[in-house]
Amino acid sequence: MAKLEDLMNSELPDLDPPSAADEMALRERGQFTSLLLGAGVLIPLGLVVMAVMTGRHLWIVLLNLVGMYGGLFVMVRGWRHDRARLVTLGGWLMAGSLAMCLVVLSLLA
Repeated sequence: MAKLEDLMNSELPDLDPPSAADEMALRERGQFTSLLLGAGVLIPLGLVVMAVMTGRHLWIVLLNLVGMYGGLFVMVRGWRHDRARLVTLGGWLMAGSLAMCLVVLSLLA
């Protein structure tokens, strides 16, 4: 019987209004997330455009595109399933892919 009451209580919504500090933190988190998602989509496309225009090192940039979008896919899966580890892993995949691409491009240039 106690398990049934615990189950019912866990499904009730939180009726306490959020404080102003909590709302501000949520807004800042949302803005930062939007910035990261925008960068995660636009940076690889920008690098592909630059590589196509110069005609050099397209294979590196395409690998970066796959790595960045793969990390973005992992992040979205983490958000949908409420798994913070997947979100963090996706962010690290994106950052690592971009860093490796930029290092290799700087070494080959």
